[in-house]
Amino acid sequence: MKKRTIFILSLLMLVLGVTGCMSEVSSQEAILTYLEEKYDEKFEVEAFKEGSDTFKQMYGADKVIVHPEGKLEHVFLAGEDRDHEGEYYDNYVLSIWSDELTRHYEKEIKSIFIDSDYEYRFLIYIEDDKYDSSMIGMSAMDYFKNINKDVGLVLKMAVKTNSNTNLNKYNKRVFDLFQLVKAVDVESTTLSIGFVGGTADVSDYIRTSSINNTPWSNMKGKVFGTVVIDNTLDISTPKDINQYIEMDGE
Repeated sequence: MKKRTIFILSLLMLVLGVTGCMSEVSSQEAILTYLEEKYDEKFEVEAFKEGSDTFKQMYGADKVIVHPEGKLEHVFLAGEDRDHEGEYYDNYVLSIWSDELTRHYEKEIKSIFIDSDYEYRFLIYIEDDKYDSSMIGMSAMDYFKNINKDVGLVLKMAVKTNSNTNLNKYNKRVFDLFQLVKAVDVESTTLSIGFVGGTADVSDYIRTSSINNTPWSNMKGKVFGTVVIDNTLDISTPKDINQYIEMDGE
């Protein structure tokens, strides 16, 4: 009787496991079909996040982290709408704009952080109903100027250093970078810098930061300190940066 019970339980677990795998595959295919029909492109799934069938409005539905084939820098989120069965959403446009700004400011940032080893990315946050897929060919700057300034803009940067470095030496560079970010004419601008160990592999952390929303303290690798400042703060000189340096994570 005991062996029979164990066999039945094992069989049930196997069936449930297979059903779960089939459900995941089916959900991924549905989201990819939606994306490919909408944008006429092929996409690759990086990760699948299972939602809740019972409590979709509270915990969300199935979603995937994806990028267009051959374009890892355009990583974004897509999934089933939590409020409408069989309808889907994505933020592909924001990913394209994010990459546009990242490339646009490359020379200015390089001139500020000269002789430094760093990686960065601009992140853009806009409410879903204030942009749509028809704007995919529009410049981010044109959107800010002509369509909507109610935008959250974040410059996320990892600067490689070592534990013996006095982070105050970066004050002038941080201040100049903050001025660059604040000059973008949108509602909210933030600069988030993590000073990380020289051997830390931060590429994927920075690339996916707008999706995973992982704080510096949870980054894989050593974080010696952070500076997180926004346009609501009264920062008028490089010395003002000192009070916003946090050691050993945010």
